[in-house]
Amino acid sequence: PTMATSTSRLSTGSTPSKPHRLISTSQILPHGHLDYVHDISFDYYGRRFATASGDRTVRVWDLNSDGMWMSGELGSGGNGNATKPNEWVAARGAVRRVCWSHPEFGQLLATAGADHSVVIWEEREGNFKSLATPDDNINNNAAMAGGNTNNTGDTTSSRWVQKATLSDARRAVTTVEFAPRHLGLRLASGSADGVVRIYEALDTMNLNHWKLEAVIEAEVEDTADNTEAGQQMNIGDNNLSNENMGVSSLSWCTGRFEPATLCVGFSSGRVSLYRYDDGARSWLEAIRLPNHATANGVPRGVLDVAWAPNVGRSYHLIATCGKDNRLRVHRVKRGRGGKGEEGASQAAASSSLVHEGTEDLDRSEVWRCQWNLTGTVLASSGDCGVVKLWKSDFQGKFKCISEIVGDTTGMGAASAVRNQ
Repeated sequence: PTMATSTSRLSTGSTPSKPHRLISTSQILPHGHLDYVHDISFDYYGRRFATASGDRTVRVWDLNSDGMWMSGELGSGGNGNATKPNEWVAARGAVRRVCWSHPEFGQLLATAGADHSVVIWEEREGNFKSLATPDDNINNNAAMAGGNTNNTGDTTSSRWVQKATLSDARRAVTTVEFAPRHLGLRLASGSADGVVRIYEALDTMNLNHWKLEAVIEAEVEDTADNTEAGQQMNIGDNNLSNENMGVSSLSWCTGRFEPATLCVGFSSGRVSLYRYDDGARSWLEAIRLPNHATANGVPRGVLDVAWAPNVGRSYHLIATCGKDNRLRVHRVKRGRGGKGEEGASQAAASSSLVHEGTEDLDRSEVWRCQWNLTGTVLASSGDCGVVKLWKSDFQGKFKCISEIVGDTTGMGAASAVRNQ
């Protein structure tokens, strides 16, 4: 029922003989959701974050001037509790993922739901009728936009407005992410039907209209891999349920001097890089990274992928984690064309990406991974209640430099930092 946020900073008063020491401040937040929190996403500046839950709701939190995280407006009692939480119903089923756009396009959120849809939300101030609910259901579902209603049926003080619903997926949408700023207002979504869909806003000033720009379909062999895996794994694992098949995660390449490129993880254990080809005017598979599989080769699903921001490097770093209990960092270098990796199409061979190597970082159960703003520190988390921070040494090998231990009992301190 609670979340723990941790903020690290360098202590003051350090001297040349005494290096900086990492200090962590934490806050336990009662998230207020009635089901599991499936995703947490920070905005561009790190002063806001949104939570997505299985209870169909999304909640937005803000960092106030006192360094405390709050959701909604404070009550008059001054006890620090919000009487009007910034929360609304965002889907007809569980909300799997939530992400922020670049602030250049305004305060926008995209949610991926189990109801086969991606919904675009925009924050607005003032009194107006919310577009998040049909007119005949406003009084019963005022929380859809985080506001309340009066006797006339008008919604007041609503903050988040539904701008568009993208419902092309045939199964649950499992992941969604806005494109980098230099690519314009676009987003990519992946769903359990094994398809990645890329949308573009026709007009950034009118967010009601989005164009389905491209469709990337998984190859047929993924279905064969899933069938073979199902014959070798315990049925009780539920790995082949309809909600867990297809695309499980995706991440954009943020390099400004690179063509539009996506890293996509599949439930079959496959990790592929897709790049837009101007000549073919389509998305092609540029390279395929090592699969996530057990020691005897049984495919295991990919849980998360994260493309590191590129700040002055001549190569790319991509982190992946899967159900094989492996956290990996792949090194991909810009090539000079030629024949692509095995399994890549000949048309995509000119994509100029070469897989240089893969390093296994952790063999524990890792569910999520994320890079910092400069792509130098990788954070990973799992069921053990520990967030690990990884950084490469002078030899290019990644080491765990710190562990943030969360409060898994609900009775102790919020978190503790163990510096390596």
